[in-house]
Amino acid sequence: MKKTISLFVACITVLTSLSQEISYGEYMNRVMEGNISLAARKLDIEIAEAGVKASKVHNDPTLAITYSNSEDWSKKLGQGIEVELSRSFTFGVRRSRIDVADSERKQTVALFEEYMRNFRADATIAYLAHLRSSKLLQEAKAIYNELSGVAHSDSIRFIKGEISESDWLESRMAQGIARNGMLDAEALHANTAITLGYYMGNLEGAELLRAQGTLEISEKAAPIEQYTTAALAHRADLLVALSNAETAKAIQQFNRATRRPELDIKIGATYNIARPDFTTLMAGVAVPLKISNFNKGARILDEINVRQTEIAIEDARLLVEADVMQAYSNYGYASMQAETFSNKTLGDMRKVVEGKKRAYELGEISFIEYIVAERNESEMRREYIDALYNKAVAWVELQRATGFSLEFGTSPITE
Repeated sequence: MKKTISLFVACITVLTSLSQEISYGEYMNRVMEGNISLAARKLDIEIAEAGVKASKVHNDPTLAITYSNSEDWSKKLGQGIEVELSRSFTFGVRRSRIDVADSERKQTVALFEEYMRNFRADATIAYLAHLRSSKLLQEAKAIYNELSGVAHSDSIRFIKGEISESDWLESRMAQGIARNGMLDAEALHANTAITLGYYMGNLEGAELLRAQGTLEISEKAAPIEQYTTAALAHRADLLVALSNAETAKAIQQFNRATRRPELDIKIGATYNIARPDFTTLMAGVAVPLKISNFNKGARILDEINVRQTEIAIEDARLLVEADVMQAYSNYGYASMQAETFSNKTLGDMRKVVEGKKRAYELGEISFIEYIVAERNESEMRREYIDALYNKAVAWVELQRATGFSLEFGTSPITE
């Protein structure tokens, strides 16, 4: 049993020595450069810009060449070659098509900014989750080491006859439970590190990544009106709603342009091989009759789409304000929960546990009384870690709701 424990501790020591520490700033830089999903989304902007270039194309002319011959081929009469060049001219369609493509490009940019807002926040929360798992792992190791020391001491005391076999077995069981808790914490730590590797676009050696920093932040929330004003000016999803309305209006203008009269202009010549031969020139103008314009369905549909996007803007504004209010409230409550704990409270609890430990070693109390105090302190420390994590995440969510992009190496990560 001792050999197994020693081997386990040695493996953890080796993995720790091979770990790769990474700061928040370095992590975010590598995320922005290496994330595969982000790279794919960036192509959306290039596609939209290519669409704008494609929309500037003019109508192509049409070239027709026709050979004809009379019914009586033996007389070689009526043979001819006809060449015709034609082109359709539309009025305002090309300009409207360019406007639609440009509005769609702006919409794509807004969508990308919205994606980036959530992407940065999610990547930051992943970093915070790894920091949390690091703190939980440290706590689990501390408990395991302490209970391993108690179990080793109890084995000696049992051999000397100073304690009963049940006390010795209880300390061994507590050590085993602590070992399993440390294994769970180690697995969580490795999994959160792999998540960091995924965001950075490289999983090779990702389980060895170790985040630097602390979960403790001291930012005080400003008045909620400042966050609401900033969100209404910066939230990308609101900009998406505005660009949707702009696109709907551009499409409406484009459809109006397509209903305008068109001109088909043709010029051509026919060379007739006869006796004598002769050439015929021709030119013409064709005006399509827009009878389909009497159907008002397409116009009504465009008007409804425009009204729908305008209503969506108001809904987006309400959603932004609601998100800010909820995020602001969550950050306030998370801050109060974190303030419930203090270093003095944790220090006092540690003194209680140390006193219980000495009392147990002197035989004044049972092992159960000591282990209860030990577990209460451990639970309090874990709750404190979770409270700090929840406050940091709430700060990120407040920034997400406001629409600000997190800058590299700044709050909520203190390096």
